[in-house]
Amino acid sequence: MGTYVKWIIIIIVLLFFITFGVKNSQVVYLNYYLNIEGIELPLYGLVFISILLGIVAGMIIGVTDRLVLKRNVKDMAREIRDLREKLSRHEEASKASEESPFEAEDSTTA
Repeated sequence: MGTYVKWIIIIIVLLFFITFGVKNSQVVYLNYYLNIEGIELPLYGLVFISILLGIVAGMIIGVTDRLVLKRNVKDMAREIRDLREKLSRHEEASKASEESPFEAEDSTTA
């Protein structure tokens, strides 16, 4: 069922892009800085290029954020491991002092 819905949505989006291209086929001139000669494009081409550039920029930002989060997770996992080791050493020391309270008193009085 889910795959049918996915394909229906894809078909609707593709139909939207096709009809958008047909309705907006007039030519526009794209001028840029540094006296670069103008480029002649159909309007839908300019819009599609802008959308694609936005998608690529969003993906790059998403990947960099994901890498930063992965590094944070590794750092936190290392910190948790260190804290658990510290806790186990502390518990062992606590058990050792509870098991022989008389030995500790004997060593202080001697």
